[in-house]
Amino acid sequence: MNGRNTPLRMPYRILMIMAAVVPVVLSTAVGSVLVNEAQVFPDNVEEWAKLLLGAALLVFAAFALTVLGWLARVLLIRPENEDDRHFLESLNRLGRIFKRPSGAIATLTALVLILPIAWLLPNDGLEPGTLYIMSAKDESDSANARAILVQQWNQAHPSNPVKFIGGPDTEPEKQHARMVKDAKEDHQADVYVLDIVFMPEFISNGYIRPIDESIRSLKGQDADFLPNVLDTCRDVKGDSDALWALPWNTDAGLLYRKSDEQDPVKWVDYFPKSANAAHLVDSESLMVTALEAIWAHGGDVVNGDGQPVLTTDDSAVDFDENARAALKELANAYQGKEPEESVDAEAAAFREFVEGETGTMRNWPVMYDKLADSPEGRDSIKVTRLPHPSVLGGQNLAISKWTDKPRAAQALIEFLTSPSSELILFEVGGFAPTREYAYRYATRPYREELKNAVLEARPRPVTPRYTEFSAEFRNGILYAIGNKGRYPDGFPQKLAAIASGGSHDN
Repeated sequence: MNGRNTPLRMPYRILMIMAAVVPVVLSTAVGSVLVNEAQVFPDNVEEWAKLLLGAALLVFAAFALTVLGWLARVLLIRPENEDDRHFLESLNRLGRIFKRPSGAIATLTALVLILPIAWLLPNDGLEPGTLYIMSAKDESDSANARAILVQQWNQAHPSNPVKFIGGPDTEPEKQHARMVKDAKEDHQADVYVLDIVFMPEFISNGYIRPIDESIRSLKGQDADFLPNVLDTCRDVKGDSDALWALPWNTDAGLLYRKSDEQDPVKWVDYFPKSANAAHLVDSESLMVTALEAIWAHGGDVVNGDGQPVLTTDDSAVDFDENARAALKELANAYQGKEPEESVDAEAAAFREFVEGETGTMRNWPVMYDKLADSPEGRDSIKVTRLPHPSVLGGQNLAISKWTDKPRAAQALIEFLTSPSSELILFEVGGFAPTREYAYRYATRPYREELKNAVLEARPRPVTPRYTEFSAEFRNGILYAIGNKGRYPDGFPQKLAAIASGGSHDN
């Protein structure tokens, strides 16, 4: 042959084979990722597209593997037929077009590598668009600790800015109604800030989606969460082992006392004379007050796992002797008081405390910073655990079932609940953190008391019908307060029926 028809030299043949291997490897890798990430039975166009594209890439890879064997034989051994020789002549012509075979190989390799990478990594792999968080209120105030975290996120993720969908109501039941409406009808939110008591309902009704462990960026860091706090993100009454949310902040009651007050040993040592007993309100605060009183007296009604304690025949919630004694003590503490309307019980108790009408107050951790503006300031206040288990509170970040940006939403909630974010929430905003890291490195003087209070705290009833249970429970407690601790006929049976999911009509 003359110089123009000289066949490709061996190094170039090897490079040609390597260039052909690249798309096969990439197709296999990308296809596997897409198929594994897609739902088994997709329920939207995006998930179907992901599954079908992944399957197509895997089919292409399987077909290309068979071609690679033939290509290697032709290039590395010798052509066996006329078709093989035509193929080699075509490669020679392509080499002459680029003047050097290496130019063609470099161009092909660059295209094969750059195009998939550009497709895989737009905006860090997150779906672009605004992420909407539905919360109890608008958290956009720049002085708010949560807003600081959002500002950090927005700076790092300009294609996924966060906006809050807030409301005027802080009462859990009204927050619940707004979020259920969004989950059922409006579908505005990508992420919900859920009170922990509403997790079972949102899980069982399919309002939220589980955390995708395959794309989890903070794998291995679950051990840093306080265990009973992370449990609020699980389907404790169902069959799923998945995490359905991540805990943003937790909560437990603390005892605030003037410095000249004695350390209480029992519930009766502080509650009857505390600011809390000054206000009887038919709200979630009454559920908290009643459960803590029952637990302080050695009763259960709701056990440490959040399950209502039933009688032996499962027909009624078991108000044992200790629980009934607690109701009598509550009736004595609230003797002569009528339920107030439209009053925030915690805020009212705070006013009584700072105005010096009482020397003791049971309240949540966020009240600590408000004491800085009180007449005596924080320096004259002691903060300790309650002398009995507290009700466990808190809020979790859950991803809406209907979001069209699930990867971005998950990345957001992982960022907002990261160790450094939890430290900011605690140090700047006074929110009880969910991670050991924040308690270890925070400077707040009561951090150990708070951590132990959270670890000892007990959940309220874990049921998808929590709003009904709470309303019925409060009705019975209000009756008992007005009747020397005696609850109404059929009260335990109604509670058991609601907890079991049945009818509670007589």
